[in-house]
Amino acid sequence: MKNKLNKDLISNIEISDDMKNAIYRNCTMGRSNADFRFKYSGLLSALIVFGVFALFSIGASAAIIGFKTRLSNMDETEYENIYTEVQNDVFISTDEGFSRELRDSEIKRILKLERDYYDNGVFPKRNMPHYETIDEMKEGELAYVASENIVFVPEKDMDDEQLLEYIDHDAKKRYVNIQSLLAEGIEPGVNMALESTPIADGSDASKARKAADKMLKDYFKAETDDSWIVLVDRFDDNELQNGDVITLYDIDYYRLGTGYATSYNIRINFSDLSPLLLNESGYEVFNDVKTYEFSEAKNLAKDGEEYVREYLSRNFGLKDPKEVITDVERYSNDDKTTSCIDYTFIFDDTTVYICYRIEDQRIVSYCRL
Repeated sequence: MKNKLNKDLISNIEISDDMKNAIYRNCTMGRSNADFRFKYSGLLSALIVFGVFALFSIGASAAIIGFKTRLSNMDETEYENIYTEVQNDVFISTDEGFSRELRDSEIKRILKLERDYYDNGVFPKRNMPHYETIDEMKEGELAYVASENIVFVPEKDMDDEQLLEYIDHDAKKRYVNIQSLLAEGIEPGVNMALESTPIADGSDASKARKAADKMLKDYFKAETDDSWIVLVDRFDDNELQNGDVITLYDIDYYRLGTGYATSYNIRINFSDLSPLLLNESGYEVFNDVKTYEFSEAKNLAKDGEEYVREYLSRNFGLKDPKEVITDVERYSNDDKTTSCIDYTFIFDDTTVYICYRIEDQRIVSYCRL
């Protein structure tokens, strides 16, 4: 399906200029899920999904029939409870809707359990409870409380059953949200669609997908199987490079789940099948790696810059930038430490953004505008 990426898409939304700029940069750079907790909500969500992300109508694959049946067979009471929760969801960060953040130990177990849930049909023994007031809750219970508009998470680490309830609740909330969008005439897009884009052999989309698959392997040493969702979307008449009109293909690779798993975003200039975006994101990319104090990162920034210069020259023929801007704080989760350094390379006719992971000199994101 064809879409236009409109730079003025969010210009009339009542949010700060700083937030508009951040959202636009995140969308164009494929970094909407670089922070796994970030999401859009309300009107802004509908506009971003409708105007920026892919729109699809897709048939079911064998890997997801089990959980789709589970979701579509929710009884009326459970569906209405979750619908109310979706309508009350005004949070920008998912963490705001929970009584506490998940711990690293829980996230790592979720990464395994959500594969069991989506790929193997391993479901919790019961549904996560919905209560009207906090007084109805039992001690140590995982539950949504309508009067507080909060999911209360036990203070102790959740066990596997509770984590499955958490995963199940997330899947059901996503499903109900999708039905709400469809009722408004809005098709679900990236990180919402439940199946891959069907592609005809020999089509332009097929050519773009094959090029992206090769880039995924060449640049990230990654390959996908049938458990991955792969969305392919074409954008026409986009003036993103010096006013030139170009045709783009966005290819997004992700696995169904709570958003912690590693995903990939590739944007291709179809005229020459060159990459404009190569992006890797997820919990393991930014969080499950070594971190450095800002002062340490600054001391290592010069070595990183030299590595990135060589990477750009070797892979894309880009040499002798007019200016290089370094930011060691962009990817910090605690305003003290970071695992990555952000570089902006300004050339005569293009600008390149690089996310460089310090520990292993990995280029997590390449974006050329």
